[in-house]
Amino acid sequence: MHEQAREAESKESVTLQVFLSEKAQDDLDEFPRKIAAQIVADCSRLANNPVPDGKRIKKLQGYKERLYRLRAGDYRIVFRRSGTRIDIVRILSKPDFQRLY
Repeated sequence: MHEQAREAESKESVTLQVFLSEKAQDDLDEFPRKIAAQIVADCSRLANNPVPDGKRIKKLQGYKERLYRLRAGDYRIVFRRSGTRIDIVRILSKPDFQRLY
């Protein structure tokens, strides 16, 4: 029974698209290639599960628009979701994230 439920759920799931803002692309370009590759992989996985879980993904408080934070090792990915679109707003080191957000 669980197998059928999973199949139905996966068939109904919507594919989300991830886009980098110009600023996020600039942020990414500043990181070493290996770290940038890991961050890109984390952004890709975000398309499969963008739901805040309170640990890796949290909703940022005090902002007019709905912004979220994805924890990726020592880095933080700030994003917003609108329908089937995920926009990566910034990609920052943890200290820079804490200073700006």
